[in-house]
Amino acid sequence: MSEINNLKATGQAELNSTRNVTARDNRDGAKSQAVPGSEARSDTVSLTNTATQLQSLQHTLLDVSVVNTEKVEALRAAIADGSYGIDVNELAQNLIDFEQQLN
Repeated sequence: MSEINNLKATGQAELNSTRNVTARDNRDGAKSQAVPGSEARSDTVSLTNTATQLQSLQHTLLDVSVVNTEKVEALRAAIADGSYGIDVNELAQNLIDFEQQLN
């Protein structure tokens, strides 16, 4: 899931969230002049509550294991010692139910 955050369009430039609007590139090499009475301003980006929650959820999901290793080991042990049983009637009914949901 972390790969999705690293995607960039071809040729996309790096974006900065803050910039100083009083200091602009001056091609003549002259000093930029501030408007009298104005203070240095900068643009800012703020996230909505929803975006902040999604970002927090994403970080939480990164810490969660995809595989329940305890359950996998218990199933491996049961299969290895022959104690794992399959209820064929339940399995057949689940297959029928699944097929009916597809239609």
